[in-house]
Amino acid sequence: MTIKKCRLLWSYDVEKTERWLKEMAAQENHLKDVNRMTRMFTFDQATAESAHFQVVYDKSQNTLPRKLAEAGWEETLSEKKWKFMKNKSEEISIFPSREGVLKRNRIHFYLLTGLALFYIMPLLMMLITLFMVIKGAATVEPSPFWSLTVLFFLQIIVVMGLAIFMIQKVRRFEKKFFGGATDVKESVGDTFTKWRFGWMYAPDILENWLSEMSAEGNHLVRIGKPGLRFVFEKGEPKCVSYVFDYQLKASPSYFNVHQSTGWQLKYTSPSSFAKYSLWAQPYDEGGEMPRFTYDSVEKKAQVRKVVLSAAVLLLYFLVIAVFFISLNYSMYLRDSWSMFNKVIFVAFILSLSSPLLIMTRTMKYAFRMRRG
Repeated sequence: MTIKKCRLLWSYDVEKTERWLKEMAAQENHLKDVNRMTRMFTFDQATAESAHFQVVYDKSQNTLPRKLAEAGWEETLSEKKWKFMKNKSEEISIFPSREGVLKRNRIHFYLLTGLALFYIMPLLMMLITLFMVIKGAATVEPSPFWSLTVLFFLQIIVVMGLAIFMIQKVRRFEKKFFGGATDVKESVGDTFTKWRFGWMYAPDILENWLSEMSAEGNHLVRIGKPGLRFVFEKGEPKCVSYVFDYQLKASPSYFNVHQSTGWQLKYTSPSSFAKYSLWAQPYDEGGEMPRFTYDSVEKKAQVRKVVLSAAVLLLYFLVIAVFFISLNYSMYLRDSWSMFNKVIFVAFILSLSSPLLIMTRTMKYAFRMRRG
C-alpha cells in the first residue's frame, strides 16, 4: 500500500521534516519518493522501524563518505541534490554536514528578503489608498482589473510572510548547528543600562567606549533587542578588547572559527547577509590587545564594507523617494492632493533624514580610520 503526504515547506525546516520521517517510519511508512515540485512525499507500507533521519543538500553528488557509512548512515533516497539519510543505530557518533542545507536556504532567504523590501512601497501605497477609500477621501471605480490588484496585494502579503518565516528558520538553524549563540553573562550584582543608537555606523567609537567601560569596572552583560540597549554590571576593572566585525555574507563556520580562538560573541544581527557582530576577549594588563586582524589592508577592506552597506541603504531610500515624490507630484498636477496626502508627504520627507544621518556617520568613521 502506498500513501502520499504533502509538506509545502519541508526543505526550510529540515529538523521538523526529519522528526516527521522518523514518526512515519515508526508507523510502518517507509519513504519511497519525494516530488520537489509538488512537495509530495510518497511512502510504502512495511514493517515499523526505529531510525534517525537527516536531510542533506549536496551539490557535489559524491558518494557517502566512508566514516559516515561506518557510523551506520545509509542513503535511503536521493532526489537531485537532496539526500535522505537514515541511521538505525541507537547511539550515533557522527552526523552528515548540514552546511549545504544552510547555504541553499540562505540564498532563498536573500531572494525573498530582496523582493519583500521591493514590495514595501507598493504595500504602503495600497494601504494608504485603502485607508482613503474607507474614510471616504477616495472612490473606487468598478473594474474587472481590481481582481488583479487584489491578487498582487495577496502576493505581497505571502512574500513578506515567507520572508519572516525564513529569517526565523534560517537563524534558528544557524544558531543551533553553526554557533552564533551570544555569550550572555548572568549578572550577580547591580546592573545599569545605557542606550546607543546607530553604533554600527561608528564601530571604532563603540569599541573604545566598551573597552573604557571595562577598564572602569563596568562590564557588558548583554545587548538587548534590537541592539540598542547595553546592560552593564559593576565589577572589578578588566582589560577587554571589543571588536566590531561586518560580513556581507557570513560563512557557516564564521562563529565557530572565532569562538574556538577565545572570542565571546556579545551581539550579532539576525540576518546572515550584511551581518554585523560584536565580539569581546579579555586580556592581561600590559599585554597586547587582541584583534581580529592587525593588517592595514584588511582593516581598510572592513571599512569599505561598512561604507558600501550604508551607501546601498541610502540608494534604496533615494529610489523610494524618487518614486514617492513623482507619484505625489502627479497627484498635485491633477489637483487631487488632499490634506492627508500633504501630511504623509511631509512625514516621508522627514523620514529621509535617517539614511542621510547614517551615511554622514559612516563617512566620519571612514575618515577617522583613514587618518588612523
